[in-house]
Amino acid sequence: MSPSHPYSSRLSFFTGKGGVGKSTVVASLAVEARRRGRTPLVVELGHRATMQALFDVEHIGHDFVEVMDGVFATNVDSDRALADYVRQHVRVGALANRIAGSESLRRFFAAAPAVTEVLTLLRLEQLWSERWDPILVDLDATGHALMFLGLPSVFDGLVPEGPIRRLLDGFASLLRDGDRSQLHLVTLPAQLPVQETLELHERLKTEHSIRLGTLFVNRVRPPAIPESARAALDAAVATGPAEEDLALLRAEQARHDDAQRQLARLATIDMRQVRLPLESPVEPVDLAALGRIAAAEDDQ
Repeated sequence: MSPSHPYSSRLSFFTGKGGVGKSTVVASLAVEARRRGRTPLVVELGHRATMQALFDVEHIGHDFVEVMDGVFATNVDSDRALADYVRQHVRVGALANRIAGSESLRRFFAAAPAVTEVLTLLRLEQLWSERWDPILVDLDATGHALMFLGLPSVFDGLVPEGPIRRLLDGFASLLRDGDRSQLHLVTLPAQLPVQETLELHERLKTEHSIRLGTLFVNRVRPPAIPESARAALDAAVATGPAEEDLALLRAEQARHDDAQRQLARLATIDMRQVRLPLESPVEPVDLAALGRIAAAEDDQ
């Protein structure tokens, strides 16, 4: 197994421009991990419901939900994470419950910068101590992911010794250890997602120390026609008004050609790259399609 394979580290983060199919890739890897006898956990941040829709389950919350046989998911809830933290550090139960239940405290933390992200770290620390392997974290889009991964440096000099400082230092150590964690990128072979991916990769190389894993290029189109037939198609279109079917075929080939140009731009990124098929699972999860995605990932 390649060192950059998502299963080679226990903790994998995934990010990419919105709409590139990142959550589908995460779900497919979780399903395949279970098929291999692992105990996968998908971690979704915030109050998104993407995994809920993908796996066709009623609700995924802070508590673990078995979304299919042997595949579990959780959605990090900052209120619950805050309550867990308070109860861990305030030993008097009644007082801890009063603090955790304080509406004014919740409003304060909701307004304070980066508190939600720190609480997410607390949740990940808890998950690390449990049985899950792999842990697949479906991060938000690229801007938020950069901020989340940069938390330890953001708080340098601002947070003194204490439990939060230890948490941040521990997270920084985890990110630096490629045997334990890595970051995977997901994109599409289209101009805007590719441009954002190129810029993200450059920032990651210069600003962050996390090991970069796999670049997943989702929904890669096959050629509309064999290369040997290209000249005949061009000639048929050039000799007169194209039949509707020929025009559609040429338009499809043009989209494929543009995707190939974008793939050439991505070739400058020094990451293991996997091209996934055009077909994507629809809601609810299509296990056969997920299997094809996982197989494509493993073959490359």
